[in-house]
Parts: sequence; C-alpha cells; structure tokens
Amino acid sequence: MGSGIATYYERLGRWNRVAQSIGYGGGSGTMTVHRALADPRAGGRATFTRLHDVLLEQVGSLASPRVLDAGCGLGATMLVLAESLGATCAGLTLSPSQADTANAEAARRRLATRVHADVRSYDDPPAGPFDLIVAIESLAHSLDPARSVAALAATLAPGGRLVVVDDMPAPGAAASPDLEAFMHGWQCPVLWPASSYLEAFGRAGLAVETQLDLTPQCRPRAHGPIALLMACNRLIRHWPSEGFRQLMDSHYGGLALERLIRDGRAHYRLLVARRPELQVS
Repeated sequence: MGSGIATYYERLGRWNRVAQSIGYGGGSGTMTVHRALADPRAGGRATFTRLHDVLLEQVGSLASPRVLDAGCGLGATMLVLAESLGATCAGLTLSPSQADTANAEAARRRLATRVHADVRSYDDPPAGPFDLIVAIESLAHSLDPARSVAALAATLAPGGRLVVVDDMPAPGAAASPDLEAFMHGWQCPVLWPASSYLEAFGRAGLAVETQLDLTPQCRPRAHGPIALLMACNRLIRHWPSEGFRQLMDSHYGGLALERLIRDGRAHYRLLVARRPELQVS
C-alpha cells in the first residue's frame, strides 16, 4: 500500500464533501465509507449504520476491548465500538484528511482519550496486543493480502478476533470485465475470494469462528439503470483532469460491482477468525 491509495481516498473525500453540501455524499453524514445494507430497524431501507449492528452482534460480548481498526476511514466504526463496548480504539488510514476527520469527531464526542486515528499502513500495525481487529473494505486495497493478514494476526491477544468484511469474487468472476472495472476503479490490486482468507487465517494460527454472507442485504440497482449510468459515466469521464477521471473510474467500478453482486459473481462477506487462548498446563 502507498501513495496511490492515499491519493484515491483524498480525492474521494473532497468529492464527498462537495456532494454532501448538495445532499449527496454517500455515508459521509454517518462518518462511514462502507456499504449500505438493508436495515430492519429502518423498515428494510438500506442504511450505512446497519453493518455496525451486525458487527456488534458478532463481538458484543467483549467488555472494554482494545481495538485496532485497520483502514478506519472516517472513524465511525471506532466511535460505535467505543460508545457501545467501552473500547479503546486505534485506527489506521493512509488518508490524512480521514484521520483528521476521525480525530475531530472523537474530540467532539469527548472520546479523544479512547479513539485515535493515525496515518499508517495496516501492513505495519502497532504491536498491540488487541482483543479485536476489524478490517472493513480495506484489505481489498492490499498489494499482498497474505502479508496483511499475517501482520494483523500477529498483534492479536490470545482469544482475540480478526473481523474481515469485504467484497469477495465468486469463482466464475475471474475473467469478467466487470471485475476488472471494479478492481481498477476501486484501486484493488488483488481481490481475494473467501477461500483465500480462510487459508490465510489457518496459516496465521487463527481458527475460523464465523462466516456470514451479507450479499442478500445489499441493494444493487437493476440492470437497466446500471447500464445507463455506466454509459453516462464513460461519456463524461474525459474531462481534462486526472482527479476527475479517477473519480469517474471509481463510480464506474462501483456500478460494475453492483452488477457483479446482482448476478451472484461477487459476495459481500463477513469473516471472523480467532486466536486460540493460551493453554495453562
């Protein structure tokens, strides 16, 4: 990981701040940069906060855990864990503006002593030990997911959990132009299927605890609107600005992902792996 991902998120952040001022901006209003999911508490409407409810269902038994958010974005996950579980959270992001936003919001909520984001790669995490590590839509950006998983797993406390939430291709998607467009637009150099994560967990000495397919809770558009938006995207992409073209490619990749999800060629999964407790002889 490096400057390319940092530049990508800095540009997306600037766009989202402009878009939010006119009523758009994705999950910026809830400090999230991850997927909206159908929310039973909102009558089935997709919300950007639903994933946090799912996460808490999986790890809610923890009390005052030490948490590492590997790819913390705007900090919402850390804030939720701090407020719901009394967690102390360290966040890692390559985007200075994301770190600034997360830290400012933590200060505003009087959580600055327990929530802090640093500009740092998750391939070089702090030593820990951590009771919980979350990586939400972040390992898709890894140049070497095996290295990333091993580096994170090494900082887990005995009994600690690693939670990965990400888009994972189905076997039949490998040669798909949509998968290529998604990976290019979203800066994903390697996109692992679930089986590769499970193998990496095993190599790192972790036991798989939970596998959830969250795809049924995603709300992709129908094929017609996706195709129309993709065509419009390609028409306006040629503005003479590298930043604008990257932004358009990101949106195009998101549309390609919607089609992959709708066709069952990609899945949005949550995986939980756990480091065994120390054996007392």
